Amino acid sequence: MPDIFLSYNREDQAKARLFADAFASEGFDVWWDTTLRAGEAYDEVTEKALREAGAVVVLWSKKSVASRWVRAEATIANRQKTLVPAMIEVCERPIMFELTQTAELGHWAGDRTDPAWRAFLADVRQHLAQRSHPVQGNTPGPAKEVPSIREVYLDAGYKQSLNRRILIGVGAAGIGLVGTGLIWWLNRKDQQAGAAGRSAALDNRVAVLPFLNLSGDPKQDYFADGLSAEVRAELARNSALQVAAQTSSSAFKDRAQTAKEMASKLGVVYLLDGNARKADSLVRVNAELIDGKTGFSLWTQTFERPIDNVFAVQSEIAAAVTTALVDRVAQQTSEKAPTAKASGTSPGGTQNVAAFEHKLKGRALFESALGGQTDRDALAQFDAALTLDPNYAAAHAWRSRTLSVLYGQSISPNAAEKMRLDAIAAGRKAVALAPDFADGYSALGFGLFNVGLDVKAAKPVFAQSIKYGRGDGDVLTGFAVFCARTGRADEAAETIARATTLDPLNPTVFRSSGTIALLARRYAEALPFFERALSMNPKMSVAHSFRGTALLLMGRLAEARQAYEAEPNRVFALPGLAILDHLTGQKAAAQVNLEKLVGEAGDSGLYQQAQVYAMWGELERAVAQLERAYQVKDAGLANLFTDPLLDKLKGNAAYQRLVEVIGFI
Repeated sequence: MPDIFLSYNREDQAKARLFADAFASEGFDVWWDTTLRAGEAYDEVTEKALREAGAVVVLWSKKSVASRWVRAEATIANRQKTLVPAMIEVCERPIMFELTQTAELGHWAGDRTDPAWRAFLADVRQHLAQRSHPVQGNTPGPAKEVPSIREVYLDAGYKQSLNRRILIGVGAAGIGLVGTGLIWWLNRKDQQAGAAGRSAALDNRVAVLPFLNLSGDPKQDYFADGLSAEVRAELARNSALQVAAQTSSSAFKDRAQTAKEMASKLGVVYLLDGNARKADSLVRVNAELIDGKTGFSLWTQTFERPIDNVFAVQSEIAAAVTTALVDRVAQQTSEKAPTAKASGTSPGGTQNVAAFEHKLKGRALFESALGGQTDRDALAQFDAALTLDPNYAAAHAWRSRTLSVLYGQSISPNAAEKMRLDAIAAGRKAVALAPDFADGYSALGFGLFNVGLDVKAAKPVFAQSIKYGRGDGDVLTGFAVFCARTGRADEAAETIARATTLDPLNPTVFRSSGTIALLARRYAEALPFFERALSMNPKMSVAHSFRGTALLLMGRLAEARQAYEAEPNRVFALPGLAILDHLTGQKAAAQVNLEKLVGEAGDSGLYQQAQVYAMWGELERAVAQLERAYQVKDAGLANLFTDPLLDKLKGNAAYQRLVEVIGFI
């Protein structure tokens, strides 16, 4: 029984092979034919596979639309509710399939990290899961008799041959046919209008480009960047809009490409561009909404306010853009549009301008991802913001996140413990001050899970982050990684696919995608994600080592060694090299690398030491290091439940107790 039946026209075989290979790399059993369609034997084999497949992926093209075989296969799949179609080139689909949600993959050339492909793959997974586990109350009733593929094929040919003369007819019979034709024509017009609305409803995708700093002082870049980030956050709160995440949008800060090119690469229909000038007591912001398909301006406005009213400016811009886009969506879908209000304060925000500026500076420092002193400087900015406004929830959230990261870098046990407790307390404060602030829940969830090692406490908090932050790529990524580490592989894959759609140019999202695949034991799938991340940021920490682990577990040892040697973070490079050396019989070299890990990382590397011992087969020593790691709350234990390097411990009672204590089960 195949998972996926691939229906296509033979002239599209090269494109079909891309789909077949990509599905196979995901572990799916794919049925597709590479021979000429001929003979009764073909009918029997095809029909059996078609009826047994969990999903029928139909590739619509100009050739397949004209193919009776593809039409027949699509018709049977539609009746069986197994149809998952994709368009591989612009074409007019058969009438009966016009209203079926269809993925647009005409541009796809086999890149398995492409956001559109990941979204389509998530749809296929979800479809297969629903077929395997029907929702209670939706269990299929007795099977209805479905015509054979030959009958459907012949029927499709007959309908295709109907001409105007037959429809007009003569006499009473002719009147009946004309009446039926008129009803069909009217219904089709209604259906087309509905389909157009649904298609246009997808045109709610907008990216906020980093606002340009026109003050003449490069040190004021943080203000323009921060202002655009605040506008983006306000737009993302609206469920009627899909807003590209900040990291991807920031890739176009230099405006080196046209509006159409930027919109295409970001996968959006609209761009919000702007610039800001802060001088003395005034702030002046120019904002422009651009149609990404044409490059033409749709709306532009200038806001000039006293600096104390900067919050009103960001809210007014967000409200104006939201109104322009949401009203259009509402008209197309007949749904009530969410109200756009210029409230002046976002969830988690402040009315203190100086506190706001400190938070912007801290965020800019933290997001530079340079670590060490830069993170400590960021923490100082968040502390300064909170001195001015102790109820600034967003500053508490960023402080929590920064403390969690610094906790992982700390060598002093006393200092580390204080950071751990402070990180969780700051996250709790953010949530208490702003109960509808997604970023607050995301920061608290990260603290509870990664530094608190309390899965059961983190789970409902991450659920709240998704409730309020479905349009935030960073929130989605955090939730997806949590799902992957707690054994919810399908939910993780679906969520990270959504995050990738919102943040297609963020290397961190691709690293997270690779990590999720790695933890799900889909090693071949993980590789292109890590490679995509590293192509964007070759110095990115952890990506090389995780790629090395995937290669190691696939038996590609020479490539794995190269990956580990390229890893800039020694705490992640040395364990991989120790495991590789031991596996290839170089026991002395393996011991040297382990000793380097112990000497350089101390107790901060206890979890990694356990990984080494587990892969060496020294299970008792591995468990002993894990227990020590738990005593010092080593953040590495967040990987305990799904780490493939610890698979040899699955039957160990002490390991199992630790899994239960942390709350994985």
